[in-house]
Amino acid sequence: MPATPRSRTLLAALLVCSLALSGCLTLSPTVSADTSNSTVFEDLSPTESWSGSGIRVNATLRSTSAASNVTTIAVIQENGRTYETVDVDSGQSTVILTLPPNANATVIASNSVNSTTIEELNVTTGGNEIP
Repeated sequence: MPATPRSRTLLAALLVCSLALSGCLTLSPTVSADTSNSTVFEDLSPTESWSGSGIRVNATLRSTSAASNVTTIAVIQENGRTYETVDVDSGQSTVILTLPPNANATVIASNSVNSTTIEELNVTTGGNEIP
């Protein structure tokens, strides 16, 4: 049975309410990072116009030998705790990461085979937070 406009509206309202009640909601999320001298990251940009407990980011990897050696990307919060770790496949050019909302973090690209850190990138997320 196809969804009706009313059922879609109810579903959207339920989603917004559940996000609002489960924590904060961030509208128009932003991510800032200086990738101009990066050998791994070409660009980081939010994937959606809103976020709940984390900001989903599309990380575009450069076509460099350093980037081709990355097997893992970790997101580290300001307090030093790991927020997320993502495996990177050989030849992968984009990675979806989740960053903590309205916070500073460090994105670490590494090679898990030989246990080396390839690059650390400081990022800041923001947006219009609705508590």
